[in-house]
Amino acid sequence: MKIRICLLIFMFYGLITAQTHRYIYELKYKLDSTQDEHTKKLMVLDINPKDIKYYDYNFLVKDSINRVTNSQNTNWSNQIPISRKRNSNKNINYQIVELQIYSYLTNDEIKWTLHNETQVYSDLEIQKATANFGGRKWIAWFTKEIPFSEGPYKFQGLPGLIILLKDSQDQYVFSLVQSKNLKTTYDTSNFLEERYGHKPLFVTEKIFVSKALEYFKDPYHGIRESLRNGNNTYEENGVKYSNANELIPMIKREQDFILNHNNPIERNKAIKYSKK
Repeated sequence: MKIRICLLIFMFYGLITAQTHRYIYELKYKLDSTQDEHTKKLMVLDINPKDIKYYDYNFLVKDSINRVTNSQNTNWSNQIPISRKRNSNKNINYQIVELQIYSYLTNDEIKWTLHNETQVYSDLEIQKATANFGGRKWIAWFTKEIPFSEGPYKFQGLPGLIILLKDSQDQYVFSLVQSKNLKTTYDTSNFLEERYGHKPLFVTEKIFVSKALEYFKDPYHGIRESLRNGNNTYEENGVKYSNANELIPMIKREQDFILNHNNPIERNKAIKYSKK
């Protein structure tokens, strides 16, 4: 669905009455740094009175369907959702390994350099700023006309909302495409802080990385053990497996997929997988 650009210059009354200021960014990214074309998706930034939420737009779509149908269907994203308190550098990261959701805390201070260069974007005057963060060099364009010191993902701390953002290699490119005010704070507890009744396991970032490495080493470990014990069969894409050795090609494909999609927004946190 193509979303029409609708950037709002908020009046003071709107700022004090709306409970969630929602900004939707188009994200163009390359999870494989060698790919020619970008993948596109929409990401949501909710600025609430007390906290910030950043997550995949598809979470909203699924949540809306679930509310209407009284369902508990879930999905995931290859972009890391985060939440934080207002005016804080401490972010809660939500990631999944196999079927387990993990959350961990990171301290993410970004030191910006402001530049005098300005331009006009969708009737807004925007100003340039640069920073090094996550192993990448970033160029941001913000506007003082929307007085929120926030932006997509962990990017915040400028004297106005970030409108455009990209890294120097154009592997991650954000553009604000829509905004709206909600009268009440939007409840994300059923798909962010929890995943339809399943609470994330809160760990350290180091433990999360160890779990990801453990999964990469043997992606189908639990299923293979079950098959070895002769307790079950496993079905995927209409094919049934009864022998653990039959899963070896699938394991190799999963490992190759992980290796070829290991270009996270924070490049210095790319997990160092080793395929033996």
